[in-house]
Amino acid sequence: MIEIPGYQIKREIGTGGMASVHLAVQTSLEREVAIKVMSPALAADPQFSKRFLAEARMLASLAHPNIVAVYDVGVTPAQLYYFSMQYLPGGDFASRVQRGIEDRDLVLTLAGVARALGYAHTRGYVHRDVAPGNVLYDGNNNPVLTDFGIALATVTGGHVTSSGFSVGTSHYMSPEQARGGDVDARSDIYSLGVLTYFGLTGKPPYDGADGFAVAYAHVFEPIPRLPPQHAHWQPLIDCALAKDPKDRYADIEKFLDALAGAAPQYAALFRDDVAPTVPAAAAPSSARPVATDPATRVMQRTPLPETKAPSTPKPVPPPAHASVLQKSASAPVAAVPARSWTRAWPLLILLAGVGLISFALLSRNSKRPAPQIPVATAPVEAVTAAPVAPAAPAPTPAENVATAPAENPATAVPAPPPPVQPVSAMDVIDANEAQAAGGISVDLANQYPTVVDPLEDSIRLGRIAFAAQRLTSPPGDNALERFRLALRLEPKNKQARQGIADITKKYIDFAEKNLAGGDAAQFDQYLKRASDVIKNVSDDSDTPRLIAISRQKAAAPYLDKGRAAAAAWDKAGAKAAYDKALQLDPDNVAARDGMKFAATIGEPGFAFRDKLADGAQGPELVVVDGKVALARRDVTRADFRRFWNAGGSRVGGKEHSCGDREKWASGSSDRTWQKPGIDQDDSQPVVCVSWTEANAYAQWLGHETGKRYRLLSTNEFDRVAGGSLGSEAAGNVRVWVDNCGVGAKASEGCGTNLAKGRSWAEPTLSVTASNTFRGNNAAQNTIGFRVARDLEK
Repeated sequence: MIEIPGYQIKREIGTGGMASVHLAVQTSLEREVAIKVMSPALAADPQFSKRFLAEARMLASLAHPNIVAVYDVGVTPAQLYYFSMQYLPGGDFASRVQRGIEDRDLVLTLAGVARALGYAHTRGYVHRDVAPGNVLYDGNNNPVLTDFGIALATVTGGHVTSSGFSVGTSHYMSPEQARGGDVDARSDIYSLGVLTYFGLTGKPPYDGADGFAVAYAHVFEPIPRLPPQHAHWQPLIDCALAKDPKDRYADIEKFLDALAGAAPQYAALFRDDVAPTVPAAAAPSSARPVATDPATRVMQRTPLPETKAPSTPKPVPPPAHASVLQKSASAPVAAVPARSWTRAWPLLILLAGVGLISFALLSRNSKRPAPQIPVATAPVEAVTAAPVAPAAPAPTPAENVATAPAENPATAVPAPPPPVQPVSAMDVIDANEAQAAGGISVDLANQYPTVVDPLEDSIRLGRIAFAAQRLTSPPGDNALERFRLALRLEPKNKQARQGIADITKKYIDFAEKNLAGGDAAQFDQYLKRASDVIKNVSDDSDTPRLIAISRQKAAAPYLDKGRAAAAAWDKAGAKAAYDKALQLDPDNVAARDGMKFAATIGEPGFAFRDKLADGAQGPELVVVDGKVALARRDVTRADFRRFWNAGGSRVGGKEHSCGDREKWASGSSDRTWQKPGIDQDDSQPVVCVSWTEANAYAQWLGHETGKRYRLLSTNEFDRVAGGSLGSEAAGNVRVWVDNCGVGAKASEGCGTNLAKGRSWAEPTLSVTASNTFRGNNAAQNTIGFRVARDLEK
């Protein structure tokens, strides 16, 4: 549960990758608010924290009726950033379009979002994520723009994300966003155009199998045509969705002008420079005046009576990329509204210019034959233009008029074919694309000669090859060769570098899919190919890391199998598992070490630990032959404490007195294993322990591990002291041994047992010659003990 002082959290109403949104009541004002809280997984990342706080500060600085209002910014008790903002209960634009939005509501929504963007633009912010899900409605049905989380401060140049990285919702991002390039206010205008298309048709203009395919369509695919019933919106769509930002509306006011022209019957609701269609006498007395400040105008909500005729549509200029042929063949221009001659003279000048250009083209085409199409040569592959039949030259613009039918049907002259749709010069690059587009006018190609930038063309063809999954083959027509050529032309080109990184990631994806299907060999081959590809970008460190992670993830299950087999002393199983891990990840250090460890399982010198019932580790043991393993060191105070707390304190009924330095009459009940009269820490051998207690510890250890543990025999101690386990094995205390034979049952009949070795109090004695018999319940602060484990056959 989220807890924020001053707010009563009611429920979660939305969540995303960066934050969650909760409905709450601000208790001091008793108002409902929406609280956006940063995701706990991102709280430790300063980059995400910076972005989250930047969004809060940005929204707090934008006071506009169509931009969500921020009330408070702070940190939760769990150290998560949050900000409270206006609660918008009216749903989002996407759901309204799905239900069927009315034309009036669509226009008012677009106008409201446009006003919000215009206001943000004047203050130096670009939203960069204008999408249906980010347009919500308040309780008064007013559209409100939200989610400024990836907005860009153009005034200060404050990039939150790195240059060259596409951000935004792929279906609504501009071509320059899709390419990871620089953006400005015209990028938001493009997204606003996509929003318009979505509102009219119920779907975005471009779609694809994934984000890359959609982004590719934004950059390269032609602008789609609207259904016939919405054809009068097409000029607005064409200009707003122009591929080149220079061809779009220069600012939001130009977009609003076009919106007024596309929906003149609603223009007076959001334009203060459009006269309402209702006579003044008939206008409702409750109508509110529209504010005149462009930055803060509120949309007029007074509906117009349906019986009144709509006002004359305001002409909308055609898109900047419209061709001369289109202008010359267009329908007569609508009458200019009689508002002001000062607003009409630019249109007159434009019409005069169109007439002069049309006349010049007509004269030019009538004086010379149409030459052949010039063939453009691409940097890597020669491009061949489709042959053109010389029988009939391309018609001039004046000839693109259907001939009226003759009076005599037998002699009627058939109408010439419809004019060829002009194609952008950058599209006249490859004959296959030209044919798919419906052919290219010979005369048009001569008028607009093709100029190919080899760098841009290599990147374009590389993306086409990538989309077709021609990653590294066939030779001469694959994505890698295209991007490599681009890097030769411009070594630091970000798009080419990203293209090569994308090829590598695609091979990583292929590898993981093959591994999931059980084909480990193909997994390895694809990752080797990915490693070879990324070498073309020598300073890329991120992609090799992804390859390494993929191999590590593949090897991880086999490492677990190897460890489990080794713990069960299954030498063959452990070797097989570690070998499989090395096949998938040849550089895996854990797999290499595991393979070495597996070879020693059960062999002399093999070291291991048994697990106790609670998961703790028992003492470290070393195999000395195929029958027994001996502890590498004496039982420590920490080891003995676990036994003591588990019931060992009840062995023998009470603690026995402990002698000091093995002197006669030196026993004292004040000395115990916990207070032996000498300075010790938990890592040192336990002392003041009787033979009975030491033997009980060995039995308890066997019960905890399920294995057979006991004290050392005399011969085993001599073997340890002789150096087979190292000098530490002799210890700095003497140890209890079982001198009545191997096994606890045989020892139970002995009244005394043997302590062997030398202690800290007798450093000059011979380790093997020092033998002292003590009673089973005697204890000394110079005597400890060590354990052995009998191995199963």
